[in-house]
Amino acid sequence: MCGIAGFSIQSSKNSDQYIKSLRAATTELLHRGPDNQENWIHENFSIGLAHTRLSIIDLTQHGNQPMMDTTKNFVISFNGEIYNFKKLKSSLQDLGYIFYSDSDTEVLLNGFIEWGEDIFKKINGMYAVSILNIKKNILYLARDPAGQKPLYYNHCPETKSFIFGSEIKALRCFPTFKNSLNHAHLNQLFEEGYCSDDRSIFQSTFKVKAGSIIKYDLEKSDISEHIFWQADKLQNLFSPSLGQQFIYDKEDKLLYELHNLLEEAVDSHLNADVSVGMLLSGGIDSSLLVAIAAKIRKKINTYTVRFSNNKDFDESTYAANIANQFQTDHCELDASHINPKIIDELVHFYDEPIFDTSTIPTFLLSSLISKHCKVAIGGDGGDELFGGYPHYDKLLRIQNYSRWVPLFLRENFSNFFQKTLPIGLKGKKTLEFFGTDLTNSYPNTSEFFSYSDRKKIFNSDNINILNIQNLQFKNSAQNNDLIDKATLRDFNNFLREDILVKVDRASMAHSLEIRSPFLDDSILNFAFSRVPSVMKVTKSNRKILLKKLASKLLPADHDIDRKQGFSLPLKELVHDNTWRDYFFEKIQNSDKSIFNKTYALKLMDSQHSYANNAERLLALVFFMTWVERYNPTYL
Repeated sequence: MCGIAGFSIQSSKNSDQYIKSLRAATTELLHRGPDNQENWIHENFSIGLAHTRLSIIDLTQHGNQPMMDTTKNFVISFNGEIYNFKKLKSSLQDLGYIFYSDSDTEVLLNGFIEWGEDIFKKINGMYAVSILNIKKNILYLARDPAGQKPLYYNHCPETKSFIFGSEIKALRCFPTFKNSLNHAHLNQLFEEGYCSDDRSIFQSTFKVKAGSIIKYDLEKSDISEHIFWQADKLQNLFSPSLGQQFIYDKEDKLLYELHNLLEEAVDSHLNADVSVGMLLSGGIDSSLLVAIAAKIRKKINTYTVRFSNNKDFDESTYAANIANQFQTDHCELDASHINPKIIDELVHFYDEPIFDTSTIPTFLLSSLISKHCKVAIGGDGGDELFGGYPHYDKLLRIQNYSRWVPLFLRENFSNFFQKTLPIGLKGKKTLEFFGTDLTNSYPNTSEFFSYSDRKKIFNSDNINILNIQNLQFKNSAQNNDLIDKATLRDFNNFLREDILVKVDRASMAHSLEIRSPFLDDSILNFAFSRVPSVMKVTKSNRKILLKKLASKLLPADHDIDRKQGFSLPLKELVHDNTWRDYFFEKIQNSDKSIFNKTYALKLMDSQHSYANNAERLLALVFFMTWVERYNPTYL
């Protein structure tokens, strides 16, 4: 795994400044690739590419980047892994291509030369890639279908400049970066906990969409986009009218197919020229992957987090049970005593903030694993693809109950209680679900700050408080199935903009590559096109197909109904004096022209048996710390 960056300008009079900025951007990305750092500058000084390398495949200098082809007409800077590169390499060799390295980078470069943009339909992997066609003066940026690897860009038509990078901190090095906030996405951050679609929290800074290609014409300073993969286009069109017996008759075939696909995916993800470990929470996803890996490899290294002073969050016994069953070399990290100053460290790496408490254990676990290996296998994607989140079956039950109550009554009832009930009250989110038209819109399943809450948090003189309505199903499922809609939205938003961001930044902060077999192209296609929603979620069960596979592969006494993951006992931590003092200091030192300190301090004291605002408090303090570090403007 690596870091990439680059620039393009039309006037060489500013080339010295941009070359200097590119070098600074390279330094900002060193944590992503400490093994080698190189810059490539075109002979006319109008464009440059940078690369920081974490050596995983072909550890020799022949795998270094930016890499040029033999004709000197193409140059690539690539972050990621191509799991089927050996098969593609063989095909290219049959076509007459000669290779000078054993890297997947050279395969991707030659594959682009041979097949053009169609190469992205052929490769299976996680990636963010930049390829320059020097002869045609066109720069291509592309990102993998799930969005596992990040890629930001900024286009300034006035100066006809274009910059890009793996992280926003790389873009900040360039003179055209604008430090002003996008108020719509600031509101979305506080509503949902992340910024979705192709916009970032900063004005004029965009994300390359997952499964898409950005084509930048250097001469015309013109941008075009091509989407080569969309989950929306894959979703199965199974009709419930065919009957449940039809589905259950397919169960054995689906289980067999899923098992084979996971075996192939895990096998390809275990391939590396360095040591590989596996994250093991003890939940169904990571346990399944370990069970499969143990049959493929002789000895597997597994890692987990232990909260020895909090049994409700301590997953170590479940993880140990799986480790013992499959005879892995198991390592535990005790995270019982966490210093709140870790938030200051996290803010540096999360230069676009997300509100997810599991960033902390993920960051700590990545630190542990990086001392033992450079690659780890994780279970991300299982919940979104196979229906694992608690709100799925809850929404089905609410949809069933709401048939008997007219929508206008439900909306009025829900709106009344949303305005009157205190923040963090148990059951408040369920009332919001009840007032939603689940046929045409979708509720915010996160529980952060509503429109009325945001009016209390921010000083409206400087922050535009926007009312984000229930999200419409744009480019949604091709059928009217609620679970298909819900899993699709979580895949396109929560997974991409929260989970994968969390994992990428936490792991790359420690120069660790984390791979996710559930996000293999074959699994994505299978989950969206082959698995009916009733084999994912019903009103009384979730993750049905995966549980059936787990019952065949995991120990009989393993609890496959648990849903925990790498979580944090935050409610208990906020009562700890060290954490309370840290939060109090951050709130007191926050900018009063932006934040309502009185409200924030009340939030600290709103921890009761009937209300829990610990996650909201951490989110607010995280953002205050982020503002303190990056000092954005609010124009």
